[in-house]
Amino acid sequence: MHVTSIDRYMLEPGLVTEWSVAPGTVSRSAIPPSYNQQFHLETARTHGVGRSVWMAAAFDLPGRLDRKALEQALVHFIRRHDTLQSGFDVSADSMLRVDLDREDITVSSSESVATSSSDELCDHLRSRFTLACDPLTFPAYLFATIERDSHYTVISAFDHTLVDGYSLVIALGELRQIYEKLVLLGGSAEVTQDDLTKEFGDPGSFLRYCELEADAPVTDLGDPRVREWARFYERCGGTAPSFPIDLGVEAGHPAPQGADVRPLLHAADTERFEEICLESGGSLFTGTLTAMGMAVQSINGVTRMPLQFPLHIRQDPRWANAIGWLTTSAPLTVELTPDGDFQASLAHTHASFRKALTLKGVSMAQVREALGDGYRRTRTDVFMVSYIDYRKLPGTEDHVELNAHHVSNVTVADDAQFWISRTHLGLALRSRFPETPTARRAVTEFLVRVEEIMRDICEHGVTPIAELTSQLDLEGTPVV
Repeated sequence: MHVTSIDRYMLEPGLVTEWSVAPGTVSRSAIPPSYNQQFHLETARTHGVGRSVWMAAAFDLPGRLDRKALEQALVHFIRRHDTLQSGFDVSADSMLRVDLDREDITVSSSESVATSSSDELCDHLRSRFTLACDPLTFPAYLFATIERDSHYTVISAFDHTLVDGYSLVIALGELRQIYEKLVLLGGSAEVTQDDLTKEFGDPGSFLRYCELEADAPVTDLGDPRVREWARFYERCGGTAPSFPIDLGVEAGHPAPQGADVRPLLHAADTERFEEICLESGGSLFTGTLTAMGMAVQSINGVTRMPLQFPLHIRQDPRWANAIGWLTTSAPLTVELTPDGDFQASLAHTHASFRKALTLKGVSMAQVREALGDGYRRTRTDVFMVSYIDYRKLPGTEDHVELNAHHVSNVTVADDAQFWISRTHLGLALRSRFPETPTARRAVTEFLVRVEEIMRDICEHGVTPIAELTSQLDLEGTPVV
């Protein structure tokens, strides 16, 4: 799956049709929003501008679109996942969940609109998805198709309250397979939810996850996991980490968002870089983070780079096939040696990563509640680096053939965030940052240096850890 942003998603133009849910019967729910949803809704309610943080899954199929089959497939897909039957009624003093009646869900299509250029199509999709996939609207998602003479594209766009990046992989795979099954059946509605459960597994219930999170026991600073978070935030000045290069924007005052999407390494070099990282006691992810830290050090001399990274919580089989925002966050610090040695610095980074994994089981809601005034939110965004190896996710083997894309909206930003993605084609990086002259120059220089560092390591390698050890005496002094 190619990870990109809507301003970089250049599709062949065609006939655009929207597919949306007719809400039908709507009722109030006693299930509260999850911590992630609450955070997102509060940001949207408070800041308003740029609040539509939507993400979309897109794929291409050859031939002609079967509209009847797609309409039925969408109904089955929405009925399968309760997060798509849910939304929020947000006012100045409340956030209440509302639900659709699962059996009352219907899907209708719009009048088709012809587009004549990739830019026109991009602008049209961005405008429509931004309007429809607003966290303060309901339902906060929209589907679209783009038809051409020989092939068509299917896009599923959702507000972030409803999905995470992993969910897009599930959505793409399920919707495509349900649709193709119905095409073979001539668009028949004979497929049942039980049939889909047998084929795709139990989808679980994201709403049930929200209930369990709300009922989680209260934690306090006596919990060692909370203490570790407290120490991390304290080292960041009592707030979340920020990108360690000036971006020319004041904290809490987002600027229009800039974006960058680029390959880092092709497949062979990715394998080589991973091999070097593993031999050095690290991983591809922690090696890439270390290269990022080295890039920062080469620009301004800063040797500590604290950040947060998302972790999915789908190890629990109840959520393995669920669509929803099923991630938590973990703290990590890239700490470079004074000489900026990659291998020695990687050891520090990987140790921090392994420590972060021990914090699983405590939610961000529990952490923030326990910290109280010990944490201050100063920025809208958090300096974050995400990593997904799409090769390890189910149903991704033919993503290149499908022209599969993860497409994100372009909104506003007051910090930098990065998404590392690995596919069968290699390693790529999507960046999000404030679009100021200072930030554009800084991030561009940073990204160029990251690429140079990683390619240099691939070309020249590093000293094997066993060889380094043999060069030290018992007191750790180099033996000449």
